[in-house]
Amino acid sequence: MNTAQRSGRLAATLLAAALAGTGLTVAVAPAAHAAASDAVAKLPISSYSGLAVDSVHRRVYIADQRDTNTDGTVLVYDFQGQKVGTLQHQNAVSGVALSEDSATLYVGERGRVVGYDTGTLQQSGAYGAAYDTCGRQLAFAGGTVWSTDTYVYQAYQCATASTGLDMLTGGTVDRTGWNDVGRLQLAPGALGKNRLLMGQPRESGAANPFLASFDVSGATPVREASRRFADGDGKGALDLQDMAVSPDGGVEGGPPWPTPVRAPGC
Repeated sequence: MNTAQRSGRLAATLLAAALAGTGLTVAVAPAAHAAASDAVAKLPISSYSGLAVDSVHRRVYIADQRDTNTDGTVLVYDFQGQKVGTLQHQNAVSGVALSEDSATLYVGERGRVVGYDTGTLQQSGAYGAAYDTCGRQLAFAGGTVWSTDTYVYQAYQCATASTGLDMLTGGTVDRTGWNDVGRLQLAPGALGKNRLLMGQPRESGAANPFLASFDVSGATPVREASRRFADGDGKGALDLQDMAVSPDGGVEGGPPWPTPVRAPGC
């Protein structure tokens, strides 16, 4: 999930997404202390693949990847749980990310990243990218769109395949030359921090998955602080599912939301 504005604007809105029974629902309440069941919208999607919260326009963007061989959609809901738009794609969609000012929504496809003007919901650009078959992760940090790309022949290979880190430069999404194993997760640091966070899920097969912080203030990402969690016997390794960063960039955590982890280098 990517949130583009400070927590002061998000504090008044509680967003919960859960797979339950026959489909995905999104629950929205207008105040922090309101019950999550105050408003529930049944989402007409077949596979959830990404979410971004836009506090400026008070919208939620939910990506429906569908199948890799079919078209995908991004559904747009307001904070009252009402559907206000659909962004239709000819290819499967995966990651979504918002620019820091919430002016542009970026949507990942297999071979490109598409930009949308969030004020009009009209496409504002399309940027060629390395072909991805495992679900592109997107994050906006340091004024740049960051993306993962993984290419495999069979879906079961995604968990342990080599994944590259790309960056949007000009009209294309170019490889940085940095890569590691598994479905690498990306998250932006706090506004103005020029930090990109990357996490490695346990399913990657790595003996001790990492959580790392990149300085993205320059032309290329520089990996700085990194942490691994397992002991000498390999026990206690990080079982990463997703990441979210506190407004000041000082604390990071992820589902199932245990004791927050101090984000290295932030």
